[in-house]
This record gives sequence, structure tokens and C-alpha cells, in this order.
Amino acid sequence: MEDINIFKDYEAFIKENNDLISTLIKNNSKAISRFVPVIKVVEYLYNQHYFKTLTEDEMTFFSTGFDYIFDQFHFINTILESKFKGNIDEMEKFGTTINLLLYINEFQGEALNSNDSNVKKGIKLLDDLSEKVNSCLDKNENAPEEYFQVLNDILANVFEANDIEIHTIDEIFYEVALEYNLETEIDNNTFIDSFNEEINKHKQ
Repeated sequence: MEDINIFKDYEAFIKENNDLISTLIKNNSKAISRFVPVIKVVEYLYNQHYFKTLTEDEMTFFSTGFDYIFDQFHFINTILESKFKGNIDEMEKFGTTINLLLYINEFQGEALNSNDSNVKKGIKLLDDLSEKVNSCLDKNENAPEEYFQVLNDILANVFEANDIEIHTIDEIFYEVALEYNLETEIDNNTFIDSFNEEINKHKQ
């Protein structure tokens, strides 16, 4: 059964974050590159709800995807305001590093939600790496490339070593996007136009 309120929440989210989201999409920002399929699926299902009643699975995808991109953009906006004083262009210079932080943040959540005591021990490793990456941003530096390998090593020792298979939201939605025959990368000419059409539609 459709929850009309969630669509209204989505509309409010678009309007409130218009400048940030539109700019990052238009710039093909590395900060959001990995979860573009989530954005695409959520936007597609939002448009579909005008023409049909979404199935239970589709509502689950919409709700899960919307919650995810809400959290991701909230995280990015926090970084934008706290470290770059609202200067999106300046923040864009550090898109790869912000993408790394988003990855770390997601796996911190996975570790916190795990019932496995061995996995919970990995929280400290993830927290330490997050501090190092944040320290780079504080110094107006991108994180060294080897930090990505550090993260991979932590994941291998924390999750894989304990036979815990992790499927991130962006990985799941990549497959969903393919099922809907959606592009999984940003199309600067068509996607941003479609996105802004929805923004303008609900400005009234």
C-alpha cells in the first residue's frame, strides 16, 4: 500500500536541497558517483507513482532508497557547512575523499548493527580511519590513495574473515536500476533536466 506522506517528504527533500543536489549532479561529482543508481531508482519510482499504484516491493525500494539518499546528502551537507563554509565548488575539489568518508560511514553503521562481537571490534578501526580522513579535509588535502586500501583491509579483516557478506545499498540498487533499464551513471543533459522538472513542478 502506498504511503502518500513519503512522496510529500521526498518532494520537500528535493526543494530543500535543490542547490546542493543539482550542483553535484551537474558536476558529475565524485562525492555522489557510487550512489547514482539509488538516485535513479528513487526518481523513477517517484515518477511512476503518478501513473500506477506501486507494488509492495517497489514501495520498499522507494522508501529504502529515499532514506539512503537523504542520509547521504545530509552527511555531505554537514561536511559542506562545517568544513567548506557552504562553498560547493571548493568542496568539489575533495569529492573523492568525501566519497571515501561516505563508504566508511556506511560500514561503521553495518558494524554497529551487527550482533557479531568480532565485527564490533572493527568499529575502532573504522573510527580511526574516519578521523584520519577528516583530518585531511581539515588541512584542505585529499586523503592518500592508500587509505582506500586501508579500508579494504579493514573490511576483509572485520567482515570477510568472519564469513559475513555485505551487500551495500548502492550495490543492491545498481542491480535494481538494471532491471528497470535505467542508466547507472549521471547523464548531465537529461537527468539533471528531469530532476529540475520535478523540483519546479512542486514549487507551488
